[in-house]
Amino acid sequence: MLDFITIGGATRDIFFDYDNLFKKKVGDSIAESFLLVPYGEKLIADKAFYAYGGGAVNVATAMARLGLKVATVCNIGAEGTGSLLVGTLKKEGVNTSMISRDSKNHTGLSVFILGKDNEHTGFLERGANNHLKITKISNLKKAKWLYISSLTGDSAKLLPEIFEYAKKKNIRIAFNPGSEQLNMGYGKLSKYIEQSEIFIVNMEEAEGLLRTKTNRKPKSKRLLLAEVEKFGATISVITEGNDGSHALFEGNVYSQAAVLKKAIDTTGAGDSFGATFAFGISKGFDINYALKIASINAASVVTKMGAQDGLLRYNKIKEWL
Repeated sequence: MLDFITIGGATRDIFFDYDNLFKKKVGDSIAESFLLVPYGEKLIADKAFYAYGGGAVNVATAMARLGLKVATVCNIGAEGTGSLLVGTLKKEGVNTSMISRDSKNHTGLSVFILGKDNEHTGFLERGANNHLKITKISNLKKAKWLYISSLTGDSAKLLPEIFEYAKKKNIRIAFNPGSEQLNMGYGKLSKYIEQSEIFIVNMEEAEGLLRTKTNRKPKSKRLLLAEVEKFGATISVITEGNDGSHALFEGNVYSQAAVLKKAIDTTGAGDSFGATFAFGISKGFDINYALKIASINAASVVTKMGAQDGLLRYNKIKEWL
């Protein structure tokens, strides 16, 4: 019996590091900051780094290192890049038998540009990620939990089928929706949130989702947290980057300060956090402890390039406590 099956994306990630690029701010949010890239020029990177990513792959790798029995459901190309990805997952101890190989579409690709502050601007081509199919839905009953991350393109149509089957078979769900799911709005997403044992979003995503329900921005963080708990998940988790994280359960708010380390690259921090929190809850740990170890693993990830090199094994996490 598997502990988790992760469902979502898989990508080849390429990072180009440019220390001489500048950022222009036109507002207070990250979305209102722009990386200035000379137009029509060839830019020579100071460094380049190659890795694998995608929500399903990142979470599966994190969970395997934490000692869980985990498989991943994703769609990758039939080309060599896909084969290398499968080999990498096998070395991590991830069950790859549910990965589908797509002869028509190549493995998803992400190209990231890193500026001076190590934040990343990404160019994403979804490729095979947009065409995930689950040919044998009964495979999902092999796990106690499903961890559902971003589903894009035609793959997003799988969401009702996955949740319906999980309900029928009493499979617990951790749900970390991607942008296409969040763009559905609260009305269409609510039934999936209510069925989730763990629902994970960041603060900006929580605010956006709440606006689709109430048509207004919450007046305070406290009111926002209260409203998100009303969405109906058993445990709702909201992350805030350097400002920490919060979990909502049975009317109580559990908050955890961020574990701050010098960030080299923030890619994959959210996946690491979500995977480790879900690991903690699945193991029966209390919410405060699950938040703590999730914060530690996320802090470790940002000290390395890519989404996976910084992922810790559980014995290493305990050394940080």
